[in-house]
Amino acid sequence: METSTAVRAYRGLLVLYPRDFRDRYGDDLVQTLADLTRDLGPRSAWRRVALDLIVTAPRYRMETLMEEERTSNAMTVGITVMAAAGITSVLVGLYPGVLLLPLAVILAITQRSKLARSFDAVDGTRLRRKRLRTAAGLVAALPVIYLGSLHILGDSWGTDAVVAFGVWFTVLIAAVSFGITGITTPKSPASA
Repeated sequence: METSTAVRAYRGLLVLYPRDFRDRYGDDLVQTLADLTRDLGPRSAWRRVALDLIVTAPRYRMETLMEEERTSNAMTVGITVMAAAGITSVLVGLYPGVLLLPLAVILAITQRSKLARSFDAVDGTRLRRKRLRTAAGLVAALPVIYLGSLHILGDSWGTDAVVAFGVWFTVLIAAVSFGITGITTPKSPASA
């Protein structure tokens, strides 16, 4: 394989790494391939870079997925879904599902505060403000959803009412979750 073709092929394979990693180290990795090709030959160079791709690309992808902000968002979605499932189960007559509600509240309070404390203090203030703004936006959406539901539903309280109430309650739980997380996220040391 010609060197320029090998470089283009390797650049294409670098998409296996997360974007931040590629932006920071992509040119260095390509230069390493060129150096290895020159020093060891193309076959040995490709063996080394292929092994490196196989071992390190999944690791860096996993680290990116496990970043605190993504984990925080996944936790918020999980708590919201759990609370909505609890409300919906009660509304359709599956009363044991009500146990999901206190579980969602317990998770919202305990796990979210643990996660918030684990954040890097450098981003604490920015992250705190972002979460509190999100909570405020969700709280502002609650009356809009309620009034919109009244207009759509009129006097009927059938399946549409259950869906409308489920949407309203889901937004309420998300607002509470973001509010708790925002309050428990530590401020940066410089702004404390």
